[in-house]
Amino acid sequence: MYLSFKDVCLIILKSLTLSLLLLGLFCLFRFNYSLGASYCEMINIPKDLALTVVSLGMAIEIAIVMFVIEMTIFYFVIKNLKLINSFNNLCSFKIK
Repeated sequence: MYLSFKDVCLIILKSLTLSLLLLGLFCLFRFNYSLGASYCEMINIPKDLALTVVSLGMAIEIAIVMFVIEMTIFYFVIKNLKLINSFNNLCSFKIK
């Protein structure tokens, strides 16, 4: 059983899209930590200041909150993209 050229192109496109998505998520988290660290420096809060005994530092907390907000926005964008027929066809592609 061989794959057609269209199947190979769709597999490559889906794998590249997923790889770029994971790379983008990593870059977002790294950017959010840098932004959180610069925010702490701007308001003169030490980066290792713990708000409570068991909490993370201020910069990491800001990064986590921003990451959650961005993932929520990303979810709504993907949800709205699924209404587009060509995007929906790409997501539902299955190898026979």
